[in-house]
Amino acid sequence: MIDVALALVILHRADGGEVAVSPSHITSMHSKAPDRGQNKLVAPEAHCIVWLADGKQVSVLETCDVVQKLMNETK
Repeated sequence: MIDVALALVILHRADGGEVAVSPSHITSMHSKAPDRGQNKLVAPEAHCIVWLADGKQVSVLETCDVVQKLMNETK
């Protein structure tokens, strides 16, 4: 029998929902840029933009430092 452990990080979207992400699928993270006018791609409440291996991005309420800490805890 093979035991498989799947470690996921639970992040919170700006709309109040949750998203479970495998740390191995996170390709990069970027802190929200200082306000330079309205950016329609990033929710105003978001603190970090997480890019995934499939090319999607998730704007989350957690800061990038918190996301990194959660990723490290799953290792």
